[in-house]
Amino acid sequence: MNIDEFKTTWEKTNKQYGYNEPYPKFVEKIGFQIKKFMIPENQKYQGATGNARGMLDALLRYCKKTSVPEKNLEQFLTNINIIIDFLLTVRLTSQVPLNTAFFIRKRLENSTIETVSEAKTILEKEITFHQENYDTSENKIASIFKNRIIDRVESYELDKLIIGTHCHSGVVRKAILEARDYISQVIVDKTEPEQQGVLTAYQLIQEGIPVKLINLSQFGFEFRKINLFMFGIDAVSADGVVLNKMGTRMIATLAKTKDLPVYFLGATYKYARKTLLGGLVKVERRKVEEKILFNHLGIGLASHLDKKVNINGTSRKLLETGFSAFDTTKPDFYSSVVSEVGFLPMREAFELAWKEYLD
Repeated sequence: MNIDEFKTTWEKTNKQYGYNEPYPKFVEKIGFQIKKFMIPENQKYQGATGNARGMLDALLRYCKKTSVPEKNLEQFLTNINIIIDFLLTVRLTSQVPLNTAFFIRKRLENSTIETVSEAKTILEKEITFHQENYDTSENKIASIFKNRIIDRVESYELDKLIIGTHCHSGVVRKAILEARDYISQVIVDKTEPEQQGVLTAYQLIQEGIPVKLINLSQFGFEFRKINLFMFGIDAVSADGVVLNKMGTRMIATLAKTKDLPVYFLGATYKYARKTLLGGLVKVERRKVEEKILFNHLGIGLASHLDKKVNINGTSRKLLETGFSAFDTTKPDFYSSVVSEVGFLPMREAFELAWKEYLD
């Protein structure tokens, strides 16, 4: 659902229920902030959990601003669903907003509601729970994984470990800080073309954690120093395939050749429920041509993007760029997924953590 479709759907709902609820321009703004997450002032909505926080902020703000009459319960609930549907299309791969929306809808469906006020009370309580639970879940993961790091230190007969990571993950950062007494250095690559790894490096050095910032291609050399890898998670399918930032699979594949342990850390919110019945995780593609074409040699390539060349009677672009934000890593190439439930396959962990909503 794009912005025009969002506006049109909102207007149709107003006509259907006979009450002209003002268009929530703030939802459109939050959608922009989620999409443009690398702008400094928007970084609170960076990552899958950040995307979900944006959705919850929009829903909470709507609850406080809505003027829908008490008797128009169906209009209020319809508007909630329209806001959710619009914001879910901003970042296609993010599972945290998808699962959070699923839980919210389940809570509303399973509740006896007669007025708008009752619906708002239930919704606000559910929103507050998830806002707090995001942090609670990540703190549990950090505590659980600290034990694994301690075990690795003892089994390797080392004082401290050197950790390798990629891109930016809030829960990985928390786990590193939790186990800082057992970590001598973190090696992270810049993660081109959007350079989220720079954010990881910055946040860790602000906490006094020694960091080595490298290019992705340098990991092959650094493998001789690294003791284990920690990655975040964007999504995990029912059969355990992990989606994460492009480049993760390459690192995990190389790590296997060196018998280095690889762990994916993420809350059960990251489970891709629909994959159990054959659905696929939608992989986001971003327009980053300008960043890819930039080079320190000063060679201007952008002017060639619209040019074409004829090869054996077939017209082809002379130059094109491509970037897929995520790749996949199969269970054969990692040691374990770690959620707030512990070292369990994500599907099993999800069903344990959210049994109340699944019955």
